This record gives sequence, C-alpha cells and structure tokens, in this order.
Amino acid sequence: MIAWTAKAAALLAGFGVLAITALITFDVLMRFFLDRPQLFVDELASFLQVFVVFGGLAYTFQVGGHVRVDLVTSTLPGPARARLRVVTLALGVIFLIVVMWVTAQSALTAYRYGRVSAVMLYPLWIPMVLIPLGLALMAIVVFAALLRQAQAMRGPHEGHHELPPLPDRHA
Repeated sequence: MIAWTAKAAALLAGFGVLAITALITFDVLMRFFLDRPQLFVDELASFLQVFVVFGGLAYTFQVGGHVRVDLVTSTLPGPARARLRVVTLALGVIFLIVVMWVTAQSALTAYRYGRVSAVMLYPLWIPMVLIPLGLALMAIVVFAALLRQAQAMRGPHEGHHELPPLPDRHA
C-alpha cells in the first residue's frame, strides 16, 4: 500500500510537470503573439512545482533515485555500513517529522488567517499543506526502509549488509 501510494503521488507529480509545461507554453504564446500575458501562470506553476517536488520525494527514495555520497562509507565493511544506515534512516525520520510539524503549523496558520495568493486569490494553505503531506509519505517510506534494514540485521553478524532499494514491482 505504501509503495502504491508513493508511486501514485510520483505519477501525479509527473502530470504536474506536464501541466507546468503546458501552462508556461500557453503564457509564452499569449504574451508574445497576442500581447496578453497570463498572470495566473506564474502563480499556478509555482504551486504545482511544490507538488512536483514533495509528491515525488517518497517514490524517488523508495527506488533509490536519490543522490548518495559514498566516499566515506564505501570503505566500511558491510556490518558497519548496515549499522550506519540504521542510524541515518532513524535520523532521517526524526528530521522529517520535525520539518513536517513546522510546515503543518505554517499551513494551519495560513488557513486560520485566511491568507490568499496575490494574483488568483487561492487559499495559500492548499499548496502549503502539500509540503507536510509529501514529507509524511516520505517519512513512512523511510521508516519502512528502517524497519527492513533493522530486520536484515537480525541473525549472524557476518550476514549484516546494507540493503539495496526495493525493486519497482509495478513498473
């Protein structure tokens, strides 16, 4: 269920990129050929960009599409890398929870005060709530990886190793 939700959010984020492309193309055509700039495009494209970034986070992590720097860890033996992964995943979950809390508070404040966007008067809490929602999905996926890594570390010490990302079974 988590994998499906992450993949669905990433697919919707992909459609968001397509929508941004279409909106900007429309704005450019209207601006240069008809001298009618579309002011809403900048605002709507920015809101969609928030969704693109935070909607695709969990799936990107899940399939191992994120950037890793292994300069230090590549020289460590397998059991040490496995323990380090557990620690970093746990720290990652804690960090995500803190950022999720802060961004949820910002969205709640925008909702309570009725803040709206400058051009189209959208309620700002709508794009703002996409940030903690995307981070919550990311935290669930990272926590699942943490549980998977901790489970793999049970048993003989020599068999401990860093687990690779899950394969995308629904591709």
